Amino acid sequence: MDKVIDIQDRIPSMREKRRRKTNKKFIFILAVFCIALLFLLYFQSPISKIGTIKVKGALLQNENSYIEKSGIQPDGSLWGFKLHEVQETLEGLEGVQKVSISRKWFNDVVISITEWKVVAYTEEKGQYNLLLENGNTFHGQTTKPNVPILSNVKDTKDAQRIIKQLLKMDKNVFQLISEIISIGDEVDPDSLIVYMDDGYEVHADIPSFAEKMDYYPEITAQLSGYEKGIIDMEVGTFFTPFSEAYGAGKEGEVHEEESE
Repeated sequence: MDKVIDIQDRIPSMREKRRRKTNKKFIFILAVFCIALLFLLYFQSPISKIGTIKVKGALLQNENSYIEKSGIQPDGSLWGFKLHEVQETLEGLEGVQKVSISRKWFNDVVISITEWKVVAYTEEKGQYNLLLENGNTFHGQTTKPNVPILSNVKDTKDAQRIIKQLLKMDKNVFQLISEIISIGDEVDPDSLIVYMDDGYEVHADIPSFAEKMDYYPEITAQLSGYEKGIIDMEVGTFFTPFSEAYGAGKEGEVHEEESE
């Protein structure tokens, strides 16, 4: 026979279960209220406002220019903009390769800019602009990098080929180049005349430009103490003093035989 439990005996446990259930519901409601209150207080407090906007990697344009064009307002809401939208806006600017935006600490914004590398100056209508590694020209530069002037390059493909060679070149040699002039014609379309800061004139071809220029410091070291002149790297490597190349108007005697 089943044991019969008196309802009076069950009332205390039923009351305890109801009390625990009521307490859980109250704690849940209180927690939701507190969280909502904290969010409200946070968004109304100075903590949610942008404190500082830092820009890293800015060379072509100044930091303030990037901040202005980002649309992010100093002292504005830290959550009042979308990171991907700001990123897309800045990546559409001239000279910008890649952008990363992040919120740091409590109220800081960091904008990291990766710009296209500058490889040369180009002359357009009497004004010198910067030629970037992607082949585009940057106008209105705020910086003056130590890069050569690239002149008389009429073909976009040739410009891209020269850029590729400059990017492969040893940095120390690259910084010695003052000007590169394309003198290619139908017979020899790849010919270059290169003026160096140390006074030499180099004749080279586009396809082997970077490779041959790696030997430039070694060659000039051997010519130390002699008259400056033309280093011809088009076929082998030959040296002719300026006095013989230009002085008497006759073909100069080759003083240096082919060098590796």
